[in-house]
Amino acid sequence: MRNIRLVGGLAAAVCVLAVGAAPAMAHQFVASKTGKTAGRGFEEIIVEKGVAPEFEPARMQEWRLGAFRILCYKATGAGEVTEGGSETFTTTTKYSKCGWYPQATNTLHVGAGFSKTGIQVIYHANGYTEAVGNGEGEEYEFKKAEVLETSAFIKISSTKLCKIVIPAQTIPVRAISHPGEEFSSAVFSNTEFELKTGVFQKRLVIQNEFKKMKFKYAGEETQCTSAPEFEKLSEEGGGGSAGVYKGSLEERLVGGSLSWE
Repeated sequence: MRNIRLVGGLAAAVCVLAVGAAPAMAHQFVASKTGKTAGRGFEEIIVEKGVAPEFEPARMQEWRLGAFRILCYKATGAGEVTEGGSETFTTTTKYSKCGWYPQATNTLHVGAGFSKTGIQVIYHANGYTEAVGNGEGEEYEFKKAEVLETSAFIKISSTKLCKIVIPAQTIPVRAISHPGEEFSSAVFSNTEFELKTGVFQKRLVIQNEFKKMKFKYAGEETQCTSAPEFEKLSEEGGGGSAGVYKGSLEERLVGGSLSWE
């Protein structure tokens, strides 16, 4: 079996440039049937038990949250879609095999754990995203007295070095008041996977680049809520609004095709 990579996102961008001032065509996610979706990191590095994996940050899932650069080898997604076209695609992604990498030039790291429930994200076909609250009732106050529900969190090391909370939020914030514009927090394209000779399945590829994400250093008696070196890097209340997430995901519809058109 083989993969044939298509560049739907790039092709769409070229078409927009070609027509100049003409209005952009509305995009949508298209599912060939109603059913469940499954996701994984696009071209992710294989991690085998007892074998040190390759260190290629460009193929890993990267979170930059204040003083912390967390890289994860594995991403696993799950969702549901309805047959036909939709302006949104919702999936919950869980990240594992993660670590805090204090230095960019080597593989020395401290273990990190992503919340077991993962993070649920609503993707909009025009490129903006919404991180959804996890429904567990946990809330924190952020800058400008915003009280936001927790969407996910990352814990650094088993010794409770730090807990970093990612709240429910729209990325970018501008999409709240201008939802009809085009954004690039998520860039979409398609692949075709050959299931058997002459039978192809369309799969959705999402290139994430969330910028200016809100986050919060939280938890009791952890270093990132008390150590001076972390306080200097944080905004009022311990946290920030300049977080970044980068990572590519491949989403497939079980027994069908899923694409961005």
